[in-house]
Amino acid sequence: MTELRVRDLFSLSTVLGLMIGTMSFFMHIFANGMDVSNIDQSLRIGGMVGISTTVVILSYTSVRYVERNRRLLESSVEIDPLDRLQMLLHPIEEAATTLPWADESPWTISSHVRRDRGVLTVDLHDLDLKQSKAIIELIIQSRDWLGRIRIITGRGLNSKAGPKIRPMAIERLRQITGELNWELLLKKGSVTLRPIGDAPTVKKWLLRFIFLGGPITVAFAFAFRDLAGEGAHSQGMQVGIALGILLSGLLASYRERQ
Repeated sequence: MTELRVRDLFSLSTVLGLMIGTMSFFMHIFANGMDVSNIDQSLRIGGMVGISTTVVILSYTSVRYVERNRRLLESSVEIDPLDRLQMLLHPIEEAATTLPWADESPWTISSHVRRDRGVLTVDLHDLDLKQSKAIIELIIQSRDWLGRIRIITGRGLNSKAGPKIRPMAIERLRQITGELNWELLLKKGSVTLRPIGDAPTVKKWLLRFIFLGGPITVAFAFAFRDLAGEGAHSQGMQVGIALGILLSGLLASYRERQ
């Protein structure tokens, strides 16, 4: 994965600001019936909208960038989640050796617990219902350090009595996804647990709001002042301030995904 750099944040914010500002410039001209006599006003409005967009995107991505780097720094000394998960499921591998089909289709952590396209994956094929339940419970107990994880349940097409493992897994995981801030994604033959992240604490929300609120509110105030036109500058600034505060509050409320 390519490392995100600070200059990338500025480049992305500037490019998007220019795009939105240019669109606003032409939209103002079109709204005035292609009258180019007010082109100075169109330029001013396009510029303010572009600057506001740049400020909003740069402020938000900067907060996310700082928090992401802090989390990466804290997690850099931890055991790799795949290694940790394989160690956790080692007793399952031992228990699976007693299954009637173990000689022909053994369940091992090296073959059934892996990282598939960057996502931790546990394959329940070649296990019985009891051992599959045990794995589901171990995954639930490991929520504090597990990120996104995919569980291959199969569809039970080869089971004479019908599917058992997949219904068990879905029913159990549905009981705890809300409590543990997991989103359950169902696909044919697998289920994926995706962290929706923890809501920010009051302290963290306030810190984000303070950092975001200033530049966003100021940018919005001046942008809406110009958008309001002559004779309505005061009202435009009031609307801009209100919207800037509202947007800052919403942006400060984002959840941190693992």
